[in-house]
Amino acid sequence: MLKMDSVRSQLDSKFKQASSDFQTSAKNMNGMSMGDWLTFHQHMKQYSSATWAANQEVTLNHNLARSIINDGR
Repeated sequence: MLKMDSVRSQLDSKFKQASSDFQTSAKNMNGMSMGDWLTFHQHMKQYSSATWAANQEVTLNHNLARSIINDGR
C-alpha cells in the first residue's frame, strides 16, 4: 500500500521537473522552428498534467479532513 508521503514526494518531484522543463523550453525557443514549438508544447502538456495531479492531491486531502471533522460531530 502506498503511503501519502511517498505519493506527495513523487508528485512534488514530477511537478518541479515539469515546471523546470516548461520554463527552460520557453526560454530556449529560437524563433518559430517546428522543433522548438513541439518541445514547448510537450513540456506544456506535462506541466498541465503535473498541475492537475497536484490539485487532485490537495482536493483529496481537503475532502478527507472534512470527512473526519464531520464524522466527529
